[in-house]
Amino acid sequence: MKNGDFVEIQYIGKIKDTGKIFDVTDETKAKQANIYNEGNKYEPVKIIVGAGHVIRGLDESLLDIEVGETKTFDIPPEKGFGKRDPSLLQLMHLNDFKKHGIFPRAGLKIEINGHWATVRSVSSGRVKLDFNHPLSGKTLLYEVTVIKKIEDLNDKISTILKVRAPGIDVSSQNITYEDDKISIGLRGINPPYRSSLEEFIKSDILSYIPEIKESSITYLD
Repeated sequence: MKNGDFVEIQYIGKIKDTGKIFDVTDETKAKQANIYNEGNKYEPVKIIVGAGHVIRGLDESLLDIEVGETKTFDIPPEKGFGKRDPSLLQLMHLNDFKKHGIFPRAGLKIEINGHWATVRSVSSGRVKLDFNHPLSGKTLLYEVTVIKKIEDLNDKISTILKVRAPGIDVSSQNITYEDDKISIGLRGINPPYRSSLEEFIKSDILSYIPEIKESSITYLD
């Protein structure tokens, strides 16, 4: 693999110290690990190598694997979810939660001012909150399989759409490429999100699909 390649991968992400699975692309394995979430879609992931679509350590690992291979990689915290930052621990008064009908307990996830925190302890009328990512400071273990390299131009554009708008049904969007002109359907995407999405898609296409020129890209409803 090299940076800029479009690939389809499967992976299992574990915490190295405990072997606990925290992320997996296979539904059966998610159920076996008791992390299955009915709202999630379990399927191989299509990404662009080096584009930051996955954590840095996993992205870099793809440069050392070939199509059809399965390899396991250690990923240190600085290339995963970051090192733990003591400044992201915060104490709050328990009454501040109770007056909003919230009764914190250790392990509870709480959203505060748009940021998620984990309750670490509750004692003496104070609540200790941790705004670090739950996997910060952890060395991770990723078992990765590269299923295929994506060569078809329409599949490449579908990959960009899927990454940029995860909730979109890519299969329902009409993508055509004819006479060096490309039309991309964006059904169900409304302003103001649509204009910024169009710019992101165009930027990705021009960066990673050099045969397409800016003047040839149009969007359809």
